[in-house]
Amino acid sequence: MNKILLILFLIIISAEGFSQFNRELLSLNYSYAPMGNDDYDFSKIEMNISMPYKLKNGFLRNSINLNYYNMNFRYGLDFNTKDLEKVYGINYDLMYTYHLSSTWSVALRGGISLTSNFTNRINGEDIQFTGGVVTEKNGGTLDKPFKFIFGLGYATITGEPRIIPLVSYSKKVNDKFSYEIGFPRTYASYNINERSTLKSMLWMNGFYSNLSDPIDIRNVYNAEKSSFSAISLGLDYSYRMDENWVIVLKGGYSFNSKYDLLDNDNNMVYSFDSSSRPYISTGIKFNLKRKFNNRIK
Repeated sequence: MNKILLILFLIIISAEGFSQFNRELLSLNYSYAPMGNDDYDFSKIEMNISMPYKLKNGFLRNSINLNYYNMNFRYGLDFNTKDLEKVYGINYDLMYTYHLSSTWSVALRGGISLTSNFTNRINGEDIQFTGGVVTEKNGGTLDKPFKFIFGLGYATITGEPRIIPLVSYSKKVNDKFSYEIGFPRTYASYNINERSTLKSMLWMNGFYSNLSDPIDIRNVYNAEKSSFSAISLGLDYSYRMDENWVIVLKGGYSFNSKYDLLDNDNNMVYSFDSSSRPYISTGIKFNLKRKFNNRIK
C-alpha cells in the first residue's frame, strides 16, 4: 500500500510527462510481446503526463513517466524468478529550452527516477539520474519546415546508464508525408486524411533496474540489477477522435533483444535466452499541440 501511495503522490505533485522531447500532454499505452523460443514474454504499461510553461525567451517542461513491466518466465529455469516478474519505473524530468534566435535553440534536460522490482523498501540503489543537452535548428518554409537536432544524453535505453548521441533530422515534405531520421528514433509518417495517420518507425528502448533483494543464481552468483534492451520496427495507425484525443494501434517486431542479470559492478551473471518476437500495442493520447503551438515553438 505504501508503494502505491508513493506512486500516486508522485503523479499528483508533478502531473507532467516526458519522452525524448515529446510534446504530448498525456499518453497511456499498453504493449505485449508473446513468448517465442526463448525464456520469457512481457507486457508493458506506460503513462506520460506533461505540460509546457511559456517563458520570456523559451519554455519549461515538468514531466513524469511511469512504466510497469510484467515478465512471465518459461517453466523449468533452475532458479527462482518470482522477484523478477515485475519492474516499476517512476521518472521525473525537467527540461528548459532557450531560444538563441528565431531559428536556433538549446535544450537542457535533467531527470531522476526510481527503477526497481520494489520487493523491499526504497533505497539509494533504486535512484537513477538522467540528463542531456541538445541544440535545435529550425528552417524551411511554413509549408515545408525542417528541424535538425544534435546533442548528448545520459540514459538507460541501451540497458545500462550511459552517454548516448541524440541526433535527428525531420522534415515535412508536404501535407501528406513527413519523416525523421536519427537516433534513437527514425520514422516516416503519412497522413491518410485529416483524422488518420500511418507511421513506420524504428527505435531502441530498454530499462536498467535495481533488484531490492539479491537474486541467488544457482548458489554461485548474486544478481543485483536487471538489464533489458531491444530494437523495434513497427507500424502505427493513429486516429484523431476530435481536436484533442487520439487513439493509436501498433504492431511490429522486436529484434536484437537482450535481457541480463548483473552483479553490483554491472558484470553479467545470467543471460536469458532472448529471441526476436512480434509485439502489439494500443494507446490513447491527449494533445493540445494545436492550441499550444504558438507558445512552445
